[in-house]
Amino acid sequence: MFLKTTILPFVAGLLVISCSHRGSSSKDVDLLTATPWKYEQAGFGSEDAGVFNALDPRIAGSEKDFSVIFLKDGTGYTQTVSKNKLPFIWTFQNNDSTIYFQDQYYKVRTLTSHRLEIYADQKFGNDNTRYTIVLSH
Repeated sequence: MFLKTTILPFVAGLLVISCSHRGSSSKDVDLLTATPWKYEQAGFGSEDAGVFNALDPRIAGSEKDFSVIFLKDGTGYTQTVSKNKLPFIWTFQNNDSTIYFQDQYYKVRTLTSHRLEIYADQKFGNDNTRYTIVLSH
């Protein structure tokens, strides 16, 4: 029973992470993992780039000072102001046009040496909205 509930899911997770960067551009992985990122802004808005109707209050508060560190092995962590580390896994998919991050799939709008902009389209009732995260160095 231990094998089925603990070992097998762990091994499956490692396989997903280890295979996640096949087909990924090493340039994009290098850009993502080179240095820590800081939240610039995040929030909900229309599908137009850069238009926010409502900023995410977590990012407007202390989370804006958190560092987001992506590691080349598909893991990473968010480091809080008090140096606590909140781990996550990440992976590129669809020729680096999609990234799995913070338990969600995001489309990559921009990835440069100074800026990462990702978004996820969501439907709330009859309304379509876009949640965008902008990270920078």
